[in-house]
Amino acid sequence: MTPELHPELDDLIRYCMGTPNAEDDAATDDRVRKHVAECADCRAQVAQLSSDLALVAMAVPQIAPPAGAKDRLFKAAGVKLPMSAQASATASSMRASTPPASATNVLPMKPRRHSPGLIWGGWVAAAACLFYAVQLREANQGMRQELRTETSQLIQSSASAARAKEVLEVLSSPQAQRVTLVSAHAKPEPTGHAVYLKDRGALVFNASNMAPLPPHKTYELWVIPANGTAPIPAGTFQPDTRGMASVLLPKLPLGVAAKAFGVTMENAGGATTPTMPILLAGG
Repeated sequence: MTPELHPELDDLIRYCMGTPNAEDDAATDDRVRKHVAECADCRAQVAQLSSDLALVAMAVPQIAPPAGAKDRLFKAAGVKLPMSAQASATASSMRASTPPASATNVLPMKPRRHSPGLIWGGWVAAAACLFYAVQLREANQGMRQELRTETSQLIQSSASAARAKEVLEVLSSPQAQRVTLVSAHAKPEPTGHAVYLKDRGALVFNASNMAPLPPHKTYELWVIPANGTAPIPAGTFQPDTRGMASVLLPKLPLGVAAKAFGVTMENAGGATTPTMPILLAGG
């Protein structure tokens, strides 16, 4: 069955109550009955509706049928009243027709009859309560689904925030190991790092991955002044077998603002002016 062919809720309620559809022919009731027999979802809904209807019916006050109602019902149906029921009905009639001896002068009480509309009104009220209960249950199911969705989104947001916090802790931790990865088949590029204090004329320089020098050659560090004057030699150095080298606190004039730093290859002993090309530069 496709979802659009399921019976309407009011048709299922009439099916559970056993009341015919007054606004349609008998084909509608037959269609609902056949559909419920074939559709597992509708059978489950009918079972729930029947349970709810039974609970509502138990809350409706029970009204005793009028005297002689059972006899009239059996006669209208063309069924003979059982002997025990006939005897009970006869005894009830005799008791009702023969007044007690102590009440010969008392007028007989007229039996109280309840309006059929009152009885059907109770069932209509029960059906209305059932319909309201079904609507309330469906609304509660929608609210529960929305709550589950919002809870899931909150959990995901909390997990994302916790992960971001963990990443930040790793990046800022002083105990973290920091490694630069390069291509395994590429030759490492020479790199130099300079730390300079112009007011004190103090310079600390470290180099890595420097290429081996030819015989009688040396590397020389230069300070390029910001005022455009000639470069100032800042010391020579020879890298070790790992390409590491350093220049520590060479003699430099005080207060020279540096525009840049450079490294050249010079003859052993160094030079007073740089020889091109400049191998390392930065500023």
